Amino acid sequence: MSFYYALEGIWAALRQEAHLRFHFAVGNLIIIFAYFFGITGTEWAVLLLDIAAVISAELFNTALENAVDTATSEHKPTAKLAKDAAAGAVLVIAITSIAVGICLFGNLTKIAETLSYIFTAPQILIPCLCVGTADVLFVIFGGKNAK
Repeated sequence: MSFYYALEGIWAALRQEAHLRFHFAVGNLIIIFAYFFGITGTEWAVLLLDIAAVISAELFNTALENAVDTATSEHKPTAKLAKDAAAGAVLVIAITSIAVGICLFGNLTKIAETLSYIFTAPQILIPCLCVGTADVLFVIFGGKNAK
């Protein structure tokens, strides 16, 4: 049952938190780009761990914010510090993930070649545009009213 509850928690957080939906969508698009970019096995491990770290930090932030909101409705300095520190943790890992992305995808020539390959092959472009559109719709409309 703990696996079920974990999935239930992720889904509830996705419905509630636009930033989490954004991180999921961006992670999804980066994974697709990385596939065509041709990263190594080790680079895949780093990329997937990095995406998981950002999503995990956002989940921890959501959990802490909800716990603080449940514990008190008063504006207490300690509650503010807890919420701000958790948001800061997300910011730190998000900035670090940008640095990881620069390390993994820093070759501008290869980025241009990869994008050219994607945009000139309709059999690749059309599914990528569909996934991208679904990601945008998920970020915008995947909120609290999603079932």
